[in-house]
Amino acid sequence: MRKWEYLFVIAEKYGKGIFGHVLPKEASWKIHYVNGEHLPNWTDVTLYNYLNKIGEQGWEVVTMTTHTIIRTGSFPVEHMYITAKKEKV
Repeated sequence: MRKWEYLFVIAEKYGKGIFGHVLPKEASWKIHYVNGEHLPNWTDVTLYNYLNKIGEQGWEVVTMTTHTIIRTGSFPVEHMYITAKKEKV
């Protein structure tokens, strides 16, 4: 029987803006949490580079979904939830 291991990733849309508005070309997805662990330098880890890295390690993305959190008196926060799997050896 095949056995799988899973990787759970949360990315956040992050960028600089003018007067609180993020410019689309300056915003990108950054990896914030991996398996519940906060990445210390998360603003340096882009989604594109991270997925390429784990893909080379044999991980396959099985789901990606986005969610926007709207808080009163603050700007929306966008998260992307990613699940990847690879076969256990």
